[in-house]
Amino acid sequence: MKNEPSTVWNPSSPQALLLNPEEGAPPLVQALKDYDQLQRRRYHVPAHAGLNLLPEAWDLVREPYRYDLSELEGLDVLSEPTESIREAQAQIAKIFGVEHSYFLVNGASVGLTAALLSVVKPDETVLLARNVHRSVLSGLILAGVKPIWFLPERLPDWGLWGAVTPAQVEEQLNAHPAVKALFITSPTYEGIGSDIQNIAKLCRSRDVLLVVDEAHGGLWPFSEQLPTSATALGADIVIHSMHKSGGSLTQSALAHLPIGSRANPTVFQQALNTLQTTSPSYLLMASLEATCHMLVSEAGQARIQALLEKTFRLRRELNANLKHFRLFQPNLEEIPVWDPCKLYLVHPTETGEDWAARLEERDRLAYESASPYGALYLANLGASNEDFQVLQQALLAEDLRSTSQAQEVDLPMSLQARLEAQNPSVLLPEMAILPRDAFFSTGEQVSVEQAVGRIAKETVVHCPPGIPVLFPGERVMEMHLPFLPEEGVLVVAP
Repeated sequence: MKNEPSTVWNPSSPQALLLNPEEGAPPLVQALKDYDQLQRRRYHVPAHAGLNLLPEAWDLVREPYRYDLSELEGLDVLSEPTESIREAQAQIAKIFGVEHSYFLVNGASVGLTAALLSVVKPDETVLLARNVHRSVLSGLILAGVKPIWFLPERLPDWGLWGAVTPAQVEEQLNAHPAVKALFITSPTYEGIGSDIQNIAKLCRSRDVLLVVDEAHGGLWPFSEQLPTSATALGADIVIHSMHKSGGSLTQSALAHLPIGSRANPTVFQQALNTLQTTSPSYLLMASLEATCHMLVSEAGQARIQALLEKTFRLRRELNANLKHFRLFQPNLEEIPVWDPCKLYLVHPTETGEDWAARLEERDRLAYESASPYGALYLANLGASNEDFQVLQQALLAEDLRSTSQAQEVDLPMSLQARLEAQNPSVLLPEMAILPRDAFFSTGEQVSVEQAVGRIAKETVVHCPPGIPVLFPGERVMEMHLPFLPEEGVLVVAP
């Protein structure tokens, strides 16, 4: 799966074994343990004072309360780290082979917003693939910059948005020479990555900073069988949502400034301090730290290898036996950057929303996402052999049931409508005013029919990882009507 030999991490290098779990804990985890052993009476926030105050029937968490602490003496300060947090982030930077790493306790979202604030200034221009995460919109509003949108490649047979190509980037940079930064999502929700190495070369030749949302590729730096991380391919800022694939607690993520990054670390830290909570969860930070050390440990590497073996085995079995379902597995000559742990399936006669809901209800198989096109299941580090077997058996059984049903049926109207939305004139509407100006303008709620010709004040998107129908500042067209909410839309007042 690698698009070039990895330079991020090598199992034989010293930084790969920063810590032997038998010899002690990493710095932030150790600081929390040390503080707990002081056995101080807690006259400070949080109010639970280290005790689980919930009734036993609600007791979903026990130990977390004991170590849920705030910025106390000996525990360092996230916004201005000088002790354990500074050392913890430095060790993580070594693990990822980057210059700087930053704890994100507001998820990858805060890292993306901070990235935008740190690479462009008000009234400057930023280039964005239309499938960026909606948190980037927050940055557009806060920074007051002008967005230039373009569409990634489309895979119509699968109902997926694919890679951003170097040719697309070059075309856009030629057309918009004032662009200061480029934002790309790689991999996509379904695991499709872009040629970051050549895109980065283009950006550097034009003095354009490159920010890569690699939220769904958190495992990429940890295995030679997965694509090379953007941290090693010339990007200036890379965001990893470690809870999505690495196994840390939800809402924990990392931001990296790779070696050779042109982003200013002081400015980036300032942007984070502007956006991130002043009461960071030490449990989230310790979870990030411990997860990263686990992933490069011998046990962690064995777990990743086992995951990949189980995933490839499941793929082989499904590809060999499915008659109706199709499992997305691209031609690597056409899509060389791809994450096999994203299991995306489509059915020829049913929407993903229908058949995935049926499997969840009947077989208790909880999917990651479903759309009129297909459904996505994630092969996770925490999944057991039995989990893989049950998923395989359920899909094969459902496929067998399809054999006895009518094969020729009309596609659902909702799917037809979504297919029509591939028209670029719908997906790339006129930007009438800046998103910031639309956000701060007086607005009014109007019916769908009354919205035509007006300027949107809100984001209309049916799924957070999807292509938005409208962003604030864009003009509503008649072709948008099938995709607007029935209760109407918020538009800029006259």
